[in-house]
Amino acid sequence: MKRIRVIVPVTTKSSLGLTEQTYVAAARPDIEISVVGLDRGPASLESDYEDALAVPDLLNKVQAGAREGVDAVIIDCMADPGLGPARELASIPVLGAAQASMHLAAILAHRFSVVTILERDTPLIERLAHLYGLKDKLVSTRPINVPVLELDKDRDRLLESLIDQSAKAVLEDGAHAVVFGCTGMIGLARSVQEGLAQRGCEVPVIDPSLAALKWAECLVETGLTHSKRTYPYPPEKQILGYEQVGSPSPEGSRGKGGGSVRLGIVIPVVGEKWVGPAMQAYGRFTRPSTQLSAVTLDKGPASIESAYDAALAAPDVLFKVRAAQEGGMDAVLIDCMADPGLEAAREAVFIPVVGPAQVSMHLAAALAHRFSVITVLKQTIPSVQLQVQGYGLMDKVASVRAVEIPVLEMERDVHGLAGAVVEEAARAVVEDGAHIIIPGCTEMIGLASEVQEGLARRDCEVPVIEPAAMAVKMAEALVDMGLSHSKRSYPTPPEKVVVGYP
Repeated sequence: MKRIRVIVPVTTKSSLGLTEQTYVAAARPDIEISVVGLDRGPASLESDYEDALAVPDLLNKVQAGAREGVDAVIIDCMADPGLGPARELASIPVLGAAQASMHLAAILAHRFSVVTILERDTPLIERLAHLYGLKDKLVSTRPINVPVLELDKDRDRLLESLIDQSAKAVLEDGAHAVVFGCTGMIGLARSVQEGLAQRGCEVPVIDPSLAALKWAECLVETGLTHSKRTYPYPPEKQILGYEQVGSPSPEGSRGKGGGSVRLGIVIPVVGEKWVGPAMQAYGRFTRPSTQLSAVTLDKGPASIESAYDAALAAPDVLFKVRAAQEGGMDAVLIDCMADPGLEAAREAVFIPVVGPAQVSMHLAAALAHRFSVITVLKQTIPSVQLQVQGYGLMDKVASVRAVEIPVLEMERDVHGLAGAVVEEAARAVVEDGAHIIIPGCTEMIGLASEVQEGLARRDCEVPVIEPAAMAVKMAEALVDMGLSHSKRSYPTPPEKVVVGYP
């Protein structure tokens, strides 16, 4: 059993019951939720001033959770108050609701709007989007003009206001997804999404609390946390009037459990030999109840190491994804860091389609100021850079480096491959200033912990993301939340004659 502590950074205790009830209902069976408020601070957070008043006791609550042995902490507020300081203080994952939900929105849609409480929240939301590298994805912030402390007085009126402003965000501002701008709106996302569908505005609606929960579950299960190069421990010194910074929290560890998910893996190369290893490798990251199936292509390249290869793979990827939906899969994962055919596949189906590169890059941007990708060949570096640019994260990338080992030769010497990745990753940390590393090929699956240990031996200790694991966790999380990509970002193609394809 893994434990997640939710900190509601206000002194108003009346809302804690609903918050705990909603988190518990949404959490996996192997997750124990505890919810606490503040002893010192404001009754609600609606200004930078109030945020500042909340942070000192919030840090105490983070430290208390770490000492009690919780595996992750969620700051349940869309202002993400104290997120940076809390990450400096702790080594266990600390999640902010705004950061988690905005990155999820950027994964599911090209652009999103935040429906918040008051007009004065607009600068804060825009500032956070800029800080998280997502300013080009945020198209608008719309207030419902209901103060935080009045949100619980009339939930029916609140729901109608949320639907009204969300519909305007879609129809007038061009939003392809909607994010709630206050965690006091918890539990209403599905109702708002249904209300929007009735108005012809069918888009994903993201509850920031539940987005943070699912990211936290992913991190706890994979043993990842934020980069301590981005968030180093505070220097020891005298601090008057506050509790001294204590010892860091214990690191999270891997767990298993959760609801049943049928997950299809599309391996975008030809050759049945890849199916068995893929099933075995991905099976290490799934819940026990997740049902895996994997297929390779009938037409396409033997490996993907260029834009040309990716283009040849894309058509059959589309058909395999479509067949997965028709076969009753809940979600599909494309097993390649080029994410070949990802956007086209999302147009073709309604179930979630996950690309490991997109998920791991957004996670890296959430856990550290800048990341590096260690790819296969130098000739693939421009393609990776274009991919990062397409995901709107160029401000977050420190470098793209290559091990100069072709994909089809990687399985011959796994330890040699790991050593080469460590070598380039260390250079990325020391020379390029990377604070987190992403292995840039799914054939490097299972090497993240070995690479992380190798970096630690070189005094280059940074997190190393396992893209395959995070793609699996994202697919499971999306099914948990009943979310998929926005069909406004990825509309169904018009019907027409297509010659030469089924």
